[in-house]
Amino acid sequence: MFDRANDTLRQDLEAYHRALRAIVAALPNARALCDRAIKETRLIDALLGFFHGPSAGELAQISFHLTNLWPYREQPFARTVGFAEEMAEAKRQREEALRGQQLLLRQSNDLVAKELNTCFANIARYLEDEHRLLAECHALIQPHAANMEMTRKRLALLSAMVDARLPNSPEQQSMLQAYRQAAALLHDWEQGVPLEERGVAILEGCLDMLDRIDGVVEQNAHLVFDQLGPAH
Repeated sequence: MFDRANDTLRQDLEAYHRALRAIVAALPNARALCDRAIKETRLIDALLGFFHGPSAGELAQISFHLTNLWPYREQPFARTVGFAEEMAEAKRQREEALRGQQLLLRQSNDLVAKELNTCFANIARYLEDEHRLLAECHALIQPHAANMEMTRKRLALLSAMVDARLPNSPEQQSMLQAYRQAAALLHDWEQGVPLEERGVAILEGCLDMLDRIDGVVEQNAHLVFDQLGPAH
């Protein structure tokens, strides 16, 4: 039983490891895309000072709403059991940018209108790329979200078995600490992490911890087998 549970746990942790690395890589890229979209809205606002078309007011309203992107909110937390809400927002905001382009179609001969159209087209492209990044992360994370309860049960079994069956020793304490750290990681994962530089640092710390857990378990697992024999 220990062997099977431990092997499955290691597979779970390796999968979490890959998902975390994907998030760490995607966060700066997603934030950079949102930064570029915000810069385009500032250019839109500046251009609207020289635009006198009938849709000027509506375009200003669209530009204002496009600045409301998740990385800039007071508490920009990732739902680390999935990115469905962020993906829905990116899709919704992209549709708004495309609507801005539609409003400018009848004024294609106006030079300012052409610049405004370019701004909205760029925003739509940035948000489409952001949606793709988030979808990739969502696809990696979603299986773990569904499997978290079983992972938590395996951690509880392994921790209790090591605590009850192994004699008190530095090796036993290392294994117990590793399993407890893994449980803490699952808790943090479910609570969410900040989608900003601080969040990247947290996730990179989690990756380092997973590497240590994997090494400790691999190095000391034979101690449990020696003590328990072929436990079933």
